[in-house]
Amino acid sequence: MYLCLFPAILTLIFAEKDSSIVNDEILNKIRIGFYVAVEDEDTTAYYMKFIKDNFSSDYNKYSPVVLAYYAALEGLKGRHASNPISKFVYVSRAVDKMNHAVDNDPELLEGRFLRFSFFHQIPGIFGMAGKVPEDLQKVITMLEKRDYSFVNENIQKDMVEYILGTDQLDAAQRTRLEQLNTELKDEP
Repeated sequence: MYLCLFPAILTLIFAEKDSSIVNDEILNKIRIGFYVAVEDEDTTAYYMKFIKDNFSSDYNKYSPVVLAYYAALEGLKGRHASNPISKFVYVSRAVDKMNHAVDNDPELLEGRFLRFSFFHQIPGIFGMAGKVPEDLQKVITMLEKRDYSFVNENIQKDMVEYILGTDQLDAAQRTRLEQLNTELKDEP
């Protein structure tokens, strides 16, 4: 009877690590590094390599949150590139990956927020402006739930402040986010 379990145990012991599982420590390092990467080309390259080293060189194996960060980093690589063709190629690849991440988990706050902020900033030539209002509405609704089980309160506060600083909000959305921002600041 126990011999029939032997192949299953061996499979568990020698199985390739599941790149869709995200360790909280690694994800937090990616989160923090991403914000540094926005202004620093070397940090962008470092975190793209960090993700590949910790998950896989095949981005199709990434969890949606890791893929969203990888896509955002690739978009930053385009921002940092000096050659216009390279910029276009990196951003185009990033758009595809970002859409793939959100399609794989449309209820992922972080993925939706990253896509919103990325698509909000890229030129209209990429044809993504139509996704910005959709993502914005979804992000606001998710932020109002105040679910801190995956994205902590401090990160969500930063998301609210970032969105308030954009020109994407209509009057009703601005009112909702300003109210949420006030309430979040009043929480201990």
